[in-house]
Amino acid sequence: MIGVAVIGTGWMGEAHALSYMRNAKTKLVCVADVIEELAKNVAEKAKADYYTTNYKEIFEDDSISTVSVVTPNFTHYEIAKDCLKNGRNVLVEKPIALKIEHAKELIDIAKETNVKLMVGHAERFHIGFMTAKQNMEKIGKVYLAQGRWMHRAPKAKGWVWDVKKSGGTIVDLGTHIIDLFRWFFNSEVKRVYAEYSTALFEKEEGFEGEWSEDTAKIMLRFENDVIASVDVTRALAKKYPSVVDISATINGTEGVIDVDSSLGLPCKIYAKGRVVPDVIRTPKYWIAEEIESFVDAIENNTEPLCSGYDGLKALEVALAARESAEKQEVIEL
Repeated sequence: MIGVAVIGTGWMGEAHALSYMRNAKTKLVCVADVIEELAKNVAEKAKADYYTTNYKEIFEDDSISTVSVVTPNFTHYEIAKDCLKNGRNVLVEKPIALKIEHAKELIDIAKETNVKLMVGHAERFHIGFMTAKQNMEKIGKVYLAQGRWMHRAPKAKGWVWDVKKSGGTIVDLGTHIIDLFRWFFNSEVKRVYAEYSTALFEKEEGFEGEWSEDTAKIMLRFENDVIASVDVTRALAKKYPSVVDISATINGTEGVIDVDSSLGLPCKIYAKGRVVPDVIRTPKYWIAEEIESFVDAIENNTEPLCSGYDGLKALEVALAARESAEKQEVIEL
């Protein structure tokens, strides 16, 4: 039985905690959050042994070998570094960090301490995108792709609107699709061009950080010559039937794969003159699939499906896209 702690108790942290609670191979020992009421509530829901407002207390508990870091983006590096240095396996939510050098440092520490480092690019574990990956060869040579990660932000408030804390919308949302495309195509991005807009939301009163873009379009050229576009926004219209629109269309010489995670039947494959039946979404929330994959990597001593290196490469592309938009020029990687 793997003893686990979850640091961070927002909605995603709660999803991690509940997934560990339900996993037969793990025991949720501790939940940590600087806000005591949140830590207590999630600990009770997920039946953790105890909660704390100081995550460093985890390092005094030898029953905890594994930690999920599910905190705001700007805290990922420091918390993950502390956990890795203290010999804990770490699943850190995306982005792995906000700086390239920090991401590389986390990868190096994990190697030095001989522990697992996984990055939580959760879309890899959604049944629609998993099915797309498994069937990519059916559509021949891929040459064009479009992806979207669109969100309906209720208002312009909080740390996600500060580039120094979230990385901006391109990093916070765009890394999802960038990672999926790297995974789908088994290829690295060689060239990036992007445009962004800050026109759709007004700054909250008293905001003192670096205001984030709300919308962006990113063009990617991969080393295997796939051309891809990534659209991200926090301004998804209220008339849309879901609060998020997460989708991708992959065009190949022999067919097309279309994934829409907001639908009950999220994956369609058009190949060899027929439509492969839709894949029905499982009732299991796909964070549980991510947790299961992480646990398997620990038990079997294998590389996690989404490694620290994968997190680093997604971050590199996203930061290049921000640089492109700011300089209004193509960035070569």
